[in-house]
This record gives sequence, C-alpha cells and structure tokens, in this order.
Amino acid sequence: MVVGHLTGGLTIARTELRRSVRKATSRLSQILGLGVGLFIFSAGALAVSYLLVTQSPDLSGFTIGAGVRSAITFQWLFVVAIIAQRVVTVNPRPDAGDHLLTTVRPTTAVVGLILAELGRIAAYVGLPVLVVTLALAYTTGSVATVPLVALAVALLFTSGVVLAHVLGLGIKLAVARIPVLARHRTVLGTLAAVLLFGGYTVIQSTGGGTNGFGVVPVGWIADLAALALPVGTSPAHALGGLAATGAVAAVGVPLASRVATAFWFGDSVTPEIETEEATVDRVGTDPLASGLGLLGRLPLGSGQSGHVARRTVLLARRAPAKLSYLILPFIVAGSFLLQAAFGDLTIPTAAFAPGLAVAIPWVAGAAFTLNPLGDEGSVLPLTLTSPIAGRTYFRGLVRPGVVIGWLALPAVPILALATDYAPADAALMLGVAAFGIPAVTAVAAGIGMLFPRTDAVRVARGREATPPTLTAMVLYSACVGLAVGLPVAAGLAPAAVRAVAAALVGGLLAFPFAYVGGPLTGVAEALGSLGQSIAGLDTAVVQWGGLLVPVALGVVFALVSVRFAARYVERYTL
Repeated sequence: MVVGHLTGGLTIARTELRRSVRKATSRLSQILGLGVGLFIFSAGALAVSYLLVTQSPDLSGFTIGAGVRSAITFQWLFVVAIIAQRVVTVNPRPDAGDHLLTTVRPTTAVVGLILAELGRIAAYVGLPVLVVTLALAYTTGSVATVPLVALAVALLFTSGVVLAHVLGLGIKLAVARIPVLARHRTVLGTLAAVLLFGGYTVIQSTGGGTNGFGVVPVGWIADLAALALPVGTSPAHALGGLAATGAVAAVGVPLASRVATAFWFGDSVTPEIETEEATVDRVGTDPLASGLGLLGRLPLGSGQSGHVARRTVLLARRAPAKLSYLILPFIVAGSFLLQAAFGDLTIPTAAFAPGLAVAIPWVAGAAFTLNPLGDEGSVLPLTLTSPIAGRTYFRGLVRPGVVIGWLALPAVPILALATDYAPADAALMLGVAAFGIPAVTAVAAGIGMLFPRTDAVRVARGREATPPTLTAMVLYSACVGLAVGLPVAAGLAPAAVRAVAAALVGGLLAFPFAYVGGPLTGVAEALGSLGQSIAGLDTAVVQWGGLLVPVALGVVFALVSVRFAARYVERYTL
C-alpha cells in the first residue's frame, strides 16, 4: 500500500512540477524572479564554500548548543508557515483534481502534492546545500558528513512540508465549513500575513525571543548533521531529532490525507456565502449604492460623475486582490514599528505623524485611480466609447480617493499632537495632506492611463488581478514624495532638507561627471558650486521654498493630468 501511494505520488509530483515550470517560464518577470532567487542562493553557497576551502577554520571549539538548535527550529517553523500559506492560496488541491481524484486515492494525491513541493524546494536549495556540504567535508576530511547532512536536510524539509500541508488543508477545511471564517477570510488572511512577516522580521532582526525553541526536538536534527564533524554534538539529541522529524512525517501524511478527504469531498459553505455576498438589499433606485453596502453612504455625488465614483468603489470592493500591492509598504512599516516597540531598533515618534501625512494621500490615489483602464477589464472599450464627457469621467474616477482620504485626515493632527508636535506643525501637516490628496489622486489617474496594465496577473490559483505597472508605481510614488513629502519635511525640518539637497546636488549628482572627467569636469564643478549655494541658503528660504514650489508643481501636474486623461477618454477610438 505504501509503495503504491509513493509510486502514484511520484507520477503526480512529476506532472505538478512540469506544470509549475511551464507557468514559471511563461512570463519574463517570473523568469527574472526565479533567476534572482537562484543567484542569491548560489552566490551565498559559493561564498561560504570558498571561505571554508581557503581558510580551513578550526571547528574543534564549536559546539551544537541550544542557540543553534533554537535557530534551526525557528527557521523550520517559518518555512512551515510559508508553505502552509502556499497550500491555502496556491496548491489546496492538485491540478485537474476532479478528474484525478476519480482515479487515485486521496492519500496518493496528498503524497503527490507533498513530493511536488519538496521538488520545488530542492530546485532552490538542493545544489547550494550540496556545494556547502562538499566543501565542509573536504575541509574536515569527513566523508560521512555528506550523507548525514543530506539525511538531516531531507528529514527537516519533509517534516516541515508534511506539517504545512496538515495546517494548510486544515485551514481550507475550516473556511469551507465555518460560515464566519468564510465571510471574513480576506481580512483574516491579510491579518495573518501581517503578523507572520512582521513577527518574523522583528525576531530575526533583533535576535531575541528564539532561545525557547531549543527544547523543540525538531531542532535537534542539527546534532545529526554534525555527528561526523569535529564539533561538540550530543548523540542523544541527534537520535531525538531523527525520531521527531520522522514521526512528524509518518504521522502527518495520514492526517493530511484525512483532512484533504474531508475538504475535497465534503460540503462547503463558500458557495452560499458568495451568493449571500452577491445578494444585496435595494437602496433607493441606484443598484450601485445597493452593491456598496455601508460604502454607499459616502458622499460621492450624483449624476454621471457620481455613478462613475460609485462604480469605481464597487470594482475595488469586489476585487480586493488587486489592492494587495498596497499591503507591502505597511507590512514593512509595521515591522519597523514592532521592532521599535519590542526590539533594539529606535524610531523617533516624531516620524509617525509626518509619515501618516504622506501615507494617506499615497493610498488615496493608489487605491482607485492608478490603473483605471485595467480596472475596467473586458468592458474597457464600452466605457471609453460611452457618451460621458472626459472631465465628468475623470471627476468620478478621482472622487472616491479624495472623499475617503479626507475622511481619514483627522488622524494626522491627532497623532501629531499625541507625539508632542506644536499645534502649528500639526496644522501644517494637515494642510499639506489635505492639498495633496486631490492633487496626487489626479496625478495617479494620468500616470495610470499613460502606463496602464490591462493583462491580469495570477495572484493565486484561479484568482487573477490587474495591479498597476511597476513604472506607474515608481512614478506615482516619486510624485507623492515631491508634492507631499517634501513640503512636510521642509515645513518641519528645513535645515535637514537643506543638508540633504546640498549633498544630493553637490555630491551624488556631481560624482558621475567628476569620475568621467575631461570636458565633464566643468559640469561637476558647477554642480558642486550649486550644492554649496544650497547649503548656504537661509532656513526661512528653504522652508517657504520647500512649501510653495512643490505645491505649485503639484497643481501643475494635476492640471496636466486632468487634461491628458479627459482627452484620452474623449478621443479614444476602436
């Protein structure tokens, strides 16, 4: 029976891997991403191997202690969490599962999914681990190190992948059976991702909080890998690690099979929840307001522009996956805040309010208007050939971001006053943010039409989204930094802005011309003189110039964007 499951699982795994390779090589961006990942792993392995062979370090004083075992266990838990997330979002069932599950047992299908995931992991870390192991064996003269390390790594990843499938399939089963989880799966999944990556970043960067993991027997596998090396190890711990990882794999496979059977063949509340979410109570005579729920109470105006505004909010509400790119900056910021609160990193609280004053306009523009053509989907030609005027369409497009952004503005002065800013500084941040929201929202629409993304990107199995292009994101972020970030910084810290501007102009910009030399030396000298002139400016000049010039440029960019977007809509032809 076991041999039959393993043989059938290998066949399924080969099919899954072939399909994974086909999908990964279908887009140039995915190929580049894979190449970067392989390069990082390979370069690190080559660097470590080179140091081991050339330096021949003395390992006799090294001991596999609680710190090493804790680190192994912590990284193993993180791998389990990452693979469990992949099981939930990408691989909850095999490809063509309806056909496959009529020909093989569920246990065979589960074994195939586990082996396929192990194959994907091996494609990344297999060769680097082998290179480092061979270098270690060559340095110490211990040939037995190679099979011992191979066994330890195989057991470590196998147990992790098996446990991840138990957890991932268990989460899918819970969502399929419990209506509350099914209704709030997007919010709960987002919260889980933030906690996972934020917590990992905090613990990893501070180096604290992992010592307790040394008591978990899985980390004892480090003693097994190092048994043949001239280091201090514990044979008892090695045996315990071997037994623990083997037990997790042996018990986890049948458990994952039972959970998968219940999930694949059992009833699900998800269709009922989706039908319930798609059924809305009629609010007045506007079906769009009915579909928006509580968001329909927003003051989005009336007439054609109000109709466009409500439709824009509805598209975002019904396709939250396309807004997933907005989460990443806040995950990074949240991890830094957690480090400041619980770790060694020190972030001045004075940075919180200015950061919020910049973040609110950025989100207001990026959430609704940074890819307006791609958000239309298959009805784009119908929208652009409709009789609505270009400026009317533009007003409706930017109105949701402006309204929602302005509703969030009171948080800026509240946070500013709570972090010991003077009322005048709080008013300054509030004013800049209030101006920046309509300006950058208008600019976002123009950039989104100039650099649209109309082809969908797969974010999970069966789910696609059309996020903005990288070019649009970069240009938009630069505009927000210029129109909002610079005035806030100049108003609060003009001396710092003056120093940074002088260093950028007189140092960074001048360096390439000075490096080339020849006729470009004069350019470098001119830039250096300009940097010195900037450094000599009075702080009042920097403060008022940093406030008024970016604001004026923001107005100009917004007006140009309005004109471009309106003409684009009105002159569009099939």
